[in-house]
Amino acid sequence: MQNSFHIKPSEELIEYVQKFGRDAYLDFDFQLETNYGFIHKLENGKIVFFPNNFKHDGILFDDKKCFETIIKNDKFPIENPERDMFELEIERIRTFHLQADHYKNHLNHVLKFEFDKITREAAQAYLKKVIGRSIKKLTTATDIIALISVIGELIKKETNGKWFLIKRYGLYNPFFQPNLRTASGNVYLISDHVIGSVNWKTSILEHFFIDVHSQISPKIKWSSFSKRRADLIMLE
Repeated sequence: MQNSFHIKPSEELIEYVQKFGRDAYLDFDFQLETNYGFIHKLENGKIVFFPNNFKHDGILFDDKKCFETIIKNDKFPIENPERDMFELEIERIRTFHLQADHYKNHLNHVLKFEFDKITREAAQAYLKKVIGRSIKKLTTATDIIALISVIGELIKKETNGKWFLIKRYGLYNPFFQPNLRTASGNVYLISDHVIGSVNWKTSILEHFFIDVHSQISPKIKWSSFSKRRADLIMLE
């Protein structure tokens, strides 16, 4: 497998497919539904993958079998050039529903707290401190994901909810964003809410609970949100 593909600059692969009378931008055979890469199946049996921006490295596959193995494993042999915060924690996010204590301990360590349990008092202190550190540009991706975990656990308990993941893609490979489905059948995009809170420097924890219980703001219904979607993964 390791010798049956070759990572090459897209510029070089553009010239390569031209030898077969192909325009890299126009004459592709199909576009992947995952990372939207462009695929050329050449007459010599080789397959060329171009990233969707045609700027970063592409891949020349020696044969169809190698290409199909990569697609089946959903793992290209190139790291995403701009790694999303969720990608940095991808292994823990795969089991996000089991990581609450880990992320509580992370916040205790980084923020110099000693909370034994995830409570509203603890989450409020974490949120305020992380936002304060973000102003000084000290907040890390792990800090924000830890906030998603601890605040999400409180909302999950209050709504009798469950964690699920939304599978998204970078230029090559997937990452996962954790969110909540409440017992009443609503989707609560806790990741977006926490990131928005940090970005907008709004440190009032109660706003999360007001939002999830509000009868005024429109709700996202799981029944319609999940319809015909293969990118949603229930964790519980």
